[in-house]
Parts: sequence; structure tokens; C-alpha cells
Amino acid sequence: MNKKAVSLILLSTLSGSITTACSDNADVKTQTPQSELTTEPKPELKIAATDSKQGSIIQTDSNAEDKAVVMSSDENVLGIKQAETFQAIYASTCMQYLLKLDELRGNLKALPKFPTAQASQLLAGETGSAWPVPADTGSYILAIPDNKNLCAIYAKELDAQLANQQFTEVYSKPPSPFIATQIDNTTKPVGGGVKTTLSYSWSAPDTQRKMLFMLTIDDSATTDVKAMYTASIMSE
Repeated sequence: MNKKAVSLILLSTLSGSITTACSDNADVKTQTPQSELTTEPKPELKIAATDSKQGSIIQTDSNAEDKAVVMSSDENVLGIKQAETFQAIYASTCMQYLLKLDELRGNLKALPKFPTAQASQLLAGETGSAWPVPADTGSYILAIPDNKNLCAIYAKELDAQLANQQFTEVYSKPPSPFIATQIDNTTKPVGGGVKTTLSYSWSAPDTQRKMLFMLTIDDSATTDVKAMYTASIMSE
């Protein structure tokens, strides 16, 4: 999914409602879920052929005229497709439904999901739900806590450099009237590898609350989940 498509999703979803969302006085904490997963449930949700009428709202169509935000040589075709799929799932779930997560939960209600304990493990101990999202490029996970305006997508395999490039290209340059501010860009050693966190907040003029988009990549050998996207509403 290219930058133009992501921008259209944001504009169509948030236009007319971002001011209300950002002006809400309720205190919403933004917490990054831990990227650990022990076992997989038996049922799986395929996203190669999606049909919103059948309950699947996850779209991974990458046949746009501008194929990818980040392109390199043919040597990393799989890495490019994984980055595209990761972004497409994130855009059509967490981004599109950030201001209406109850609707997203309702759309996913009939689909197979992880046991409660595993969902809580993904959500740093918070109660919530998590759904397996296998695709042709790998396995992904969608997780939503019960009592927070937060949505997360996990990837079990991902090219860190491509994901970082794509995230920066999309979220550092939001569509008008949003203003982007970089919140985090840090790396630290962990488990024999490196954990990278990159995040941007988006705000609209004359509003007190912001949307926070975050990418966390963990390339250590001890983690089962290599990357995580989160979208949340944060207080000023």
C-alpha cells in the first residue's frame, strides 16, 4: 500500500471527527505492548482474498500504480512484499478504525482469535483480544486491548531497514491539515540484537489530543515477533 493510499484512508476516516477525538478530556495512556508470543492457535485467518461482507476487513491489495514507498533491487523482493503487507494490514485496521475501535472489534467478532492468556501476553498484561493474520508473505497478528484507544499489528518476520524507511516516509509527512512531530527514534541492545523504536505524533490545528503512530523492531534471537506497529490516541 503506497503513501497516497494511506493518506486517502486517513482523510476519509478522520475528516470531520479528528477535532472531537483530539479534544476529548479523557486521559488515555499509551503503552507499547510487549512483542512476545509463545505458541500459535490452530485456527488461522487468511487475508489473500478478503471480503468485508464475510467479516474480514483486512485488505492487503498492493496493486496500486505506485507499488511501494521503498523499492530496492530484485534481491529483496520478499522483504519489500513483507513491508507492503505489514503497512497494508496496519492501514486498513489500526489506522482506519483508530477512532472507532468498537466497530473493528465487531467486524472481527466471528473470526478465530488467540486464547485470552496469549492476547494478554502480547498486550503487556492488559486484557484484550488478538487475531492471527497469516498472509502469503508471512504471519501477522492484530491485537486490541479492551480499555485503551490502542491497536497493534505484529510481524513475525520483517526487513528492519525497509520497514523503517517505509514508516518514516509515510508518518513523517502526513496529509494536510495534520502536523507530524517525531516523538521517538532510539535504539538499544537487547538479547544479542538491537531494538529500534520510531514514533510520530499527528495533530490537527487547535486540538489538544494527538494520534501516535509507533514502529518497534526487535532483531534479537530471543523474540518470536520481530516488529510491531501501534496506533493510539494520546493526551497532550
